Amino acid sequence: MSDSGDKALKGGKNRTSLVKNAVFNTFYRLMDILFPLISAGYVARMLTPEGVGRYAASANNVSYFVLLGSLGIQAYAIRETARRRDDKIARDRLFSEMLVINAILTLTAIVIFAVCMVFAELFSTEKTLYFICGFAIVANFINVDWYFQGTEDFKFIALRSFIVKVIGLIAVIVFVHSPEDLYRYAVISVFSGIVYHLFNIVHAGSSVKFSFKDIDLKPHVRPLVFLALCSVSTELYARMDMTMLGIMDQDSSVAYYSYAQRSIGLIITAAIAVTAVFLPRLSYYYSNDNKKFNKLTKFGADLMIFISLPMCIGIVSIASPFITLWLGAGYEEAVPCLIVLAFMIPLKCIGDLVCYQVMMCAGKEFYLMIAYVITMAVNCVNNLILIPKYGAFGASAASLMSEIIVFVIVFAASRKYQDYKLDFKNIVVVLISSVIMFIAVEGFERLFESTAVRLFGGIAVGAAVFLLINVICGNKVIKEAFKGIKNL
Repeated sequence: MSDSGDKALKGGKNRTSLVKNAVFNTFYRLMDILFPLISAGYVARMLTPEGVGRYAASANNVSYFVLLGSLGIQAYAIRETARRRDDKIARDRLFSEMLVINAILTLTAIVIFAVCMVFAELFSTEKTLYFICGFAIVANFINVDWYFQGTEDFKFIALRSFIVKVIGLIAVIVFVHSPEDLYRYAVISVFSGIVYHLFNIVHAGSSVKFSFKDIDLKPHVRPLVFLALCSVSTELYARMDMTMLGIMDQDSSVAYYSYAQRSIGLIITAAIAVTAVFLPRLSYYYSNDNKKFNKLTKFGADLMIFISLPMCIGIVSIASPFITLWLGAGYEEAVPCLIVLAFMIPLKCIGDLVCYQVMMCAGKEFYLMIAYVITMAVNCVNNLILIPKYGAFGASAASLMSEIIVFVIVFAASRKYQDYKLDFKNIVVVLISSVIMFIAVEGFERLFESTAVRLFGGIAVGAAVFLLINVICGNKVIKEAFKGIKNL
């Protein structure tokens, strides 16, 4: 380790920067929950389940081409940028190489999308929607989110997100008032993403330089191929549910599943916001300080257990009033979907750190690829069996089964690259307090008829009961969190 790198990662300064990153990233992810929840609840009433289902199906299918345009780049570039953070020349070269690879892939995606628009029957029924959503593929030319995560510039990410989301929400409220405004909503959604990328590319110009000089794409090909297959497999099994629902069931089923999946996805994204900032630091530690690597990984695992288990149980307890208040009448069938998908929260939150991030740091993309391909195949078979009989609920069950499989496979492989023991006392405390929390929320909800009181009161009661029990039992995660906050 270089002297400069050692100083940058030493003692309290290191903890403080990591805590600040976590705070900014958590704020960013909370915005990802709050604004979509507000806009989605509003849009659900304005567009009706059919309109929501039409947009969700189109946006979902276009996302495959966006995925093609960014195959494996995000995760790989974050890791490699973090490894080069002390060498500006190497970092500039990597930035240039990633942009060139991204441009080649994006151009390929645009060509294939154009061919599908002309010849594919699936696209012909909603050509206007697909055309609008297709601009998300074009915007991928300037997608450099990975650079700011790799350099740990989470303050910019959070502020950019807040500004764009406020503008997008105002636009939705001003321009979307009826089912006939479906295309307006699509335009607002797509161009909000484009504005994100424009902010990124302008800000990147102040700290990194693009040049074709001395670039070499060959060293990136092999790891990117593995990560590309990982990304394809992961995204396919995450998105194929809606695609298969759209083909095998009604648009309303797509809407029910889409909203349930979006809700859980937003919660997971917010939950892992704290440990998502660990990847650049873990990548550095893995190559330079194994002891710090294991210590940070253990803390992250303990933290995710503490956060994700009560979130899972909490969502199960408030699913009905949440859907009723958020989406209104006509979306009751989303409730069982939400309950089933809630059990993905601990799997994804814990797995993101101790499975995915660890394997990425170890450079074992190949193992990730194998696990995700297996999971995708299982998910496809389960969808074929469950969707015709159970519709949106069947798609939810298929997703949960797939997540269990990928967690077990990758966790077993990742244990070779991390060495720590979890505190089982804290795990037991979290489990017991989560169960007591569930009982308390259920009891509270039975006392009131008001949906709003049941929802917000239930959340307050559940959070208070859970935290009180953990404080009394002296949960070490809470103590560590307070230490980190004091260093801010």
